[in-house]
Amino acid sequence: MVVAVVPTMLAPLANWRRAPRRPPALRAGDVVAVLAPASAAHPRRIRRGARALERLGFVVHVYRQAFARHGHFAGRDRQRAAALCRALLDPAVRAVIFTRGGFGSARLLPLVEAALVHSRPKIVVGYSDATSLLTFLTGKLGWVTFHGPMVATDFPELAAADRSALLDMLQGERPKPLRLAATIRSGVAEGRLFGGCLSILVSLLGTPYAASLAGRIAFIEDVNEEPYSLDRMLTQLRQSGELGKARGIVFGEMKNCGSRRELLAVLRERTADLGIPVAFGLPSGHGRGKRTLALGARARLDAGRRVLEIVERGVSK
Repeated sequence: MVVAVVPTMLAPLANWRRAPRRPPALRAGDVVAVLAPASAAHPRRIRRGARALERLGFVVHVYRQAFARHGHFAGRDRQRAAALCRALLDPAVRAVIFTRGGFGSARLLPLVEAALVHSRPKIVVGYSDATSLLTFLTGKLGWVTFHGPMVATDFPELAAADRSALLDMLQGERPKPLRLAATIRSGVAEGRLFGGCLSILVSLLGTPYAASLAGRIAFIEDVNEEPYSLDRMLTQLRQSGELGKARGIVFGEMKNCGSRRELLAVLRERTADLGIPVAFGLPSGHGRGKRTLALGARARLDAGRRVLEIVERGVSK
């Protein structure tokens, strides 16, 4: 099921199926697979998170691979890749939610590419290091994927509002508008929402797995990065030509990324000349808020009013 291919296979896929491919909506009693594509998580956290997911009304299948160890990874690359392919190609599985981030997801991309390239879209939820997988599935295969809470890192203590937002998104309810913390540059823009963890997005530049920000609302977040490090990564994203192609930019909460004054100064300086709406403080990912975002769905950013609206469903009902 896991096939190694040469990276050049991905070159024609950059514009493959421009219309988003929405996975079927999740229903009570559906099977949700839990696996670990990157770093290992503590078994107790995995089990606690799985029980919390079960209480939402789903049949949760925690793959044995989620408990594997190889260094800091949750098993060897091929073991993790096989689990991912198995879950995404199993017709009984309706959604896949990752245990945690860390590092290692990008190592799977050349191993799963051939098996997944013609597969049907399925709900996939994660963030942080999983940005590499979401970027591949959304940016290359055209799926709508979900930047949202993970089983071991978030589910044991997931706030009620974030839990409700996740269910609404995956079950096909119209998403509620998201309030942002600050305007960096006023304006209104509409496009398909795309992005994730900045350090992971930058690490994909120059590889066959990078995806374009052209015509999209770019969502960018990270954690535990000094302002100078954010400056370096945003500069690289600018000089790649991708950041300037976005229609608008919305930053996450950027937890532990320096003082608010220093942080906003860097974000403002690195985006000021782009001439597009820019806002800060979207509560999704590493910050305190764990709202679920439909990557690949059309969104409307009103930076002056500090509102992001995902204006279409991320799943097919």
